[in-house]
Amino acid sequence: MSPAITETMIYDALRKVIDPELRHDIVELGFIQEIDIVDDYVHLEIQLTTPNCPYAENIVAQIKRAVEGVDGVHRVEVERACMKGS
Repeated sequence: MSPAITETMIYDALRKVIDPELRHDIVELGFIQEIDIVDDYVHLEIQLTTPNCPYAENIVAQIKRAVEGVDGVHRVEVERACMKGS
């Protein structure tokens, strides 16, 4: 049986995802808006620096891979939040 998935485990995995343009991890950059964990499912809401970020698809793919690598996670969904004021 896998251990319970915690936000700490998810944040640790996300610190390995580096924004290719800003060269910092997405946790440090404040991209993670919300994390919801239900059993083996993780839903993340992220907000990138701009709505038309040229690396958005790449970053989302890296997020999914990183979180899927957490012991016990079987499904990951990443939702991009709208920029405030847009």
